[in-house]
Amino acid sequence: MDTARHEQFARAFVQYQDRVYGHIVTMLPNRHDAEDVFQQTSLILWQKWEQFDPERDFLSWSCGIARNEVRNFLRRHGRERVVFSERLMDELAEVRVEAQPLLTQRRGLLAECIKKLDFIARELIERSYAGRESINIIARQFHTTPNALYLRLRRIRRELMECIEQGIGREDPQ
Repeated sequence: MDTARHEQFARAFVQYQDRVYGHIVTMLPNRHDAEDVFQQTSLILWQKWEQFDPERDFLSWSCGIARNEVRNFLRRHGRERVVFSERLMDELAEVRVEAQPLLTQRRGLLAECIKKLDFIARELIERSYAGRESINIIARQFHTTPNALYLRLRRIRRELMECIEQGIGREDPQ
């Protein structure tokens, strides 16, 4: 076994796993389906790690495997749901790959902007989007109504969007 190449693969996998998942979500908006396909894609990537070439783009390679797994999933479950054509899915996947530098830049700016929020706003954003608690539970814990919480979240999202837009003006996408 080539230990150095295996370590490079492992580092690349960890670095890009969120982006591979995002690529899958582009084609499968149902979260549970996307998670299932991501798990299958991850398994296949680890099974094929010896085909990994450190000189090539790991993200493109892994997204190609993910795209094939999405197709396989849709073939198996296509009759159960409304699905996009393969051509449209390929176009969506291509747009996702082309938009990756901008998405990466925005993700970094979002992390910076979240750090600038006050503690309560940060807590609301993190808990609301972690997906583990319902808005009703979070609202009760913050002694407010769900509607008031939704309004507060909308203001926080607007503040984050403005912060990101200001950051884009300062930086060039990589």
